[in-house]
Amino acid sequence: MKQIQLLLLRHGECEGGTILRGRVDVPLSETGWQQMSTAVAAQASVCSAIYSSTSRRCADFAQALAAELHSTVPLSSNLTSASTILTEHKKPLQAQFLSDLQEIDFGDWDGRRLDELYQQEGEYLAAYWQNPWQTPPPNGETMASFESRVNHAIEQILAAEFEQLSIALDSIAFNQDEAQDSTLTPTAKIWLVSHGGVIRHLMARALGVERAVGFFSQLNLPVAAVVKINVLQDEQGSRYWRLDWPSGRCE
Repeated sequence: MKQIQLLLLRHGECEGGTILRGRVDVPLSETGWQQMSTAVAAQASVCSAIYSSTSRRCADFAQALAAELHSTVPLSSNLTSASTILTEHKKPLQAQFLSDLQEIDFGDWDGRRLDELYQQEGEYLAAYWQNPWQTPPPNGETMASFESRVNHAIEQILAAEFEQLSIALDSIAFNQDEAQDSTLTPTAKIWLVSHGGVIRHLMARALGVERAVGFFSQLNLPVAAVVKINVLQDEQGSRYWRLDWPSGRCE
């Protein structure tokens, strides 16, 4: 069994005020940069790759994060616990940008002030938040299209990273005790910098929830939030998703 831990990072506060941000390309505010920096600093500094939406509010920070981790990612092949990060023979980190990780396209609503939208199209907007599969935004992207492209992106990422993990494992000589220890789960940690809609969809996927009316609006996801999803792959290539809730256990 091998494992990829996805560290899903939502972008921080942006310039432009309280607007509906889908494809509108606005930069992070100074506060947003600090929010994301603080969120990343609270996590382990080791990672195998960084993927990002092409939107500036994600891509700018992802590129800066990759530069910061360029020479600080430690190498390790010491399998001493069930959760081991393998970065053996990894090249210097470079952020990889995927347009399929962009936020949903809100069409005619994109970039408009939320208070204005609620005043002018409040009923329509409320119906969208409640059931976006049934009520797409005017001239915007359907939820079916959005979910399909996000799934395509994540499958590309997982395929590439599980292959890299297999290569790393093949290059490491295990001793007899380690090879027989079935509790070991070699793990690679991946940063994925994206948007609220993308992360909520991946959370729903991990929980096995499909098209549940009102579900997305019930997932509290503040700016610069970090959500962890573990994806395990067995010897037959089957994958199992697990949302990594805080355990609350005292160590």
